[in-house]
Amino acid sequence: MQAIAQSRSGTQQQINFDKNPDRCPICLKGIQPVDTGQRWVTPKNRLEVILRCPRQECERYFIGRYQSPSGMTQFALLECVPLIIETSKSDDTIQKISPDFVSVYREAEEAELRNLRLVCGPGYRKALEFLIKDYVIKLNPDRVEEIKKLNLGKCISDFVKNDKINKVAARAVWLGNDETHYLRKWEGKDLQDLKNLISLTVHWIEMEELPKRRLKTCPKGGEPISAFPGYSLPLAVLFSPCDWPLFLPRPSVLWGG
Repeated sequence: MQAIAQSRSGTQQQINFDKNPDRCPICLKGIQPVDTGQRWVTPKNRLEVILRCPRQECERYFIGRYQSPSGMTQFALLECVPLIIETSKSDDTIQKISPDFVSVYREAEEAELRNLRLVCGPGYRKALEFLIKDYVIKLNPDRVEEIKKLNLGKCISDFVKNDKINKVAARAVWLGNDETHYLRKWEGKDLQDLKNLISLTVHWIEMEELPKRRLKTCPKGGEPISAFPGYSLPLAVLFSPCDWPLFLPRPSVLWGG
């Protein structure tokens, strides 16, 4: 895409840029921004463009920042500012088990949204460690100090008895370690693979904890289940050996998604 931009000295020059932003950084909705025609090329090989969100609910102005390597006139979209950060919402189950996991994960998400990709990976790995150790401590309250001192892989192999949680958490650790070490072992995997495995770990922990919570809130003897408003089913139906019943709300795979 071609346009005219103004330099610091006041002269005008023709520039090329790759694309317009497709998301408003303030209302976080998908948009085709209104171009105000105001563009400047900064001394640090950056192009800044003033844009406006077209949505009536927003209509805020923001700046699209573009970077050009080696002083060239071809610019690529780098970021939009100001940026409103929207992080994942946590399920109550996970919040109660590991509030530190929720806090660290959100900070890692914020770093990723700000394109700080060299630090968000270690942040996700740290969040995973809090989640697993807090989960294991919850199951083994008499071995807290021992669990705190274990490396995460050993903690999973020795204390995580749920096979599904064990397998996905162990793989998440492998990818998480790549984000903190000098050399990468898993060249074909990236940050999204790590996040997917953390989400699966969260999901299986939720699935393990949910029946415990429901059993505490449901009466015995097959009376109707008050924990699920609108359903009148015997307790035995809810916790049958088959997979989660299709007619009941299924817990989110992505915590709070």
